[in-house]
Amino acid sequence: MTWLTDVGLFGLLFFLLVFSHELGHFLMARWMGVRVERFAVGMGPKLIGFTRGPTEFKICLLPLGGYVKMAGDDPTKEYSSERTPDGFLGKKPPQKLLIVLGGPLFNFIFPIFIFALMLPLGIPTVEPIVGTMEPGRPAAEAGLVPGDRILSVDGKPIRKFSEIESVVDRSLGKNVQLEIERVNLNSGEKEKVQLAVEPKMAKTKSKFGEDIEAPRIGASPEYIVPLIFFESEESIVGRAGFQNFDRVTKINNVEIRTQSQMDAVLASLKPSDVTLTVDRNGSAISKTFTLSPGTADVATRIGLVSVSRVIGRVEPGSPAERAGLQANDVMVSIDSKPIQNWEDIATVIRASEGKPVSVVWSRNGQQIKAEMAPEKTTIDDPLLGKDNPLAREPMYRIGIGAALRSETGLYVERSWNPIQWVARGFTESWNMGRTTVEALYKLFTGQVSLKLLGSPIMIYKVAGHSYRLAGGGAYGWYSFFSNLAMLSITLGLVNLLPIPVLDGGHATFFIIEWIRGRPVSLRFMEIAMQVGLFILISLFALVLYNDFSRYGWLDAIVQVFK
Repeated sequence: MTWLTDVGLFGLLFFLLVFSHELGHFLMARWMGVRVERFAVGMGPKLIGFTRGPTEFKICLLPLGGYVKMAGDDPTKEYSSERTPDGFLGKKPPQKLLIVLGGPLFNFIFPIFIFALMLPLGIPTVEPIVGTMEPGRPAAEAGLVPGDRILSVDGKPIRKFSEIESVVDRSLGKNVQLEIERVNLNSGEKEKVQLAVEPKMAKTKSKFGEDIEAPRIGASPEYIVPLIFFESEESIVGRAGFQNFDRVTKINNVEIRTQSQMDAVLASLKPSDVTLTVDRNGSAISKTFTLSPGTADVATRIGLVSVSRVIGRVEPGSPAERAGLQANDVMVSIDSKPIQNWEDIATVIRASEGKPVSVVWSRNGQQIKAEMAPEKTTIDDPLLGKDNPLAREPMYRIGIGAALRSETGLYVERSWNPIQWVARGFTESWNMGRTTVEALYKLFTGQVSLKLLGSPIMIYKVAGHSYRLAGGGAYGWYSFFSNLAMLSITLGLVNLLPIPVLDGGHATFFIIEWIRGRPVSLRFMEIAMQVGLFILISLFALVLYNDFSRYGWLDAIVQVFK
């Protein structure tokens, strides 16, 4: 029933987006003494509605916008003198200007309320904990290790990872002083460490997908989840009562967060009794086993296999499925090259350029060997479709997915202080507004592709996908409302463009009227409206084309005609 959830979320997003915009027009019109005849969300046939006072309120079938119908708003009609005072065109230019700008204004105010209301409910925030690091980059060279919690940067206390990124972006190659809280992997005690990191320029992507260079330290908050995996029930971990994909939370008295920490603690264990604590479906389970002396590494002696080598899924009809690979098989080697982690698999397969490779894998401790020819394929994305970066350039794959899981440490930021609600609302809305203005500028100047634009089809995809990608629940709703806030600001800015038919075009007419002392001619307005309508229809055709191409529907239509 995923589609039903998507439809419901899209309906909610569309309603709130359009309602807030039209509410701005409605309230401004009533404030200026203009009678509102109709308040509609959507276009076309009415689904539901009611009438209160002189106004009919309704929701219509087609999710293509909305409108507020005001008395006396048609310049081609004559209005009797008794209706003129509450008619739109009978008002002075400043009043008409406020009414048409009310919609965009409420689009800018609405996100402030969204973020202000979310703060007491709780906003998921990324903890300032190092998850993974790029080898040879400043963070690794300075001595940072996965699991380090960054307490302060240049003496300023840090609460979230984005604050670290902000300091690094402004560093311009200068040393950044870090205060770290680190778990001693021998004693389990927490220690404070002082480190200096010098960010270096690195190739990266801007928030608009452009290739840029920026200061970076090579650290990410994302980490590999430490999971149990073994092939033999007779192994030490198997006999102890663990299950595959139990999540390791503690080894002896040392708390474990990342796969790297788990590997390091296991490697340091001496022959003795070992207590391993795991999380299984929300329940903490502790088991103790004896680690005997031996020459092999600890993980091998107790029967653990790195989850980074385990296959999580096999795509139907893929070379891997035809060769007999199954979920929970363990990759051993490809063309005699030992597999240590998932990246090793991707590197060898992509380099094969479609030539058959010899793959060795293990199942229940027994090795199996087969040849398979990687196929050139792309990865579909539920949101971006063909605009997914992995779909632009087909890569050679054998059709397997990893069993490993990655996460980012999150905590729920919450406040019951109304002053902080308003401050957070303004801050988040201002940052989103700046990003949106920058995106529109780059679109108009050709720095960013017009392919980024989407129709209501893409908004439908965003509504459901953003909720599910965040895992649903409180995190899903935060992602949903964040996207709603961004779309609201975008709608407000686009409506301010001086294009006839849009609010910005009407505002331009009324500014001219204010300056000239009389309205623009009806003929001029008609021509301008036709031009504006042509621009809007062309833009709508473009975004529809983008979405039909993005999601593969255009290819299907072409095939029908062929």
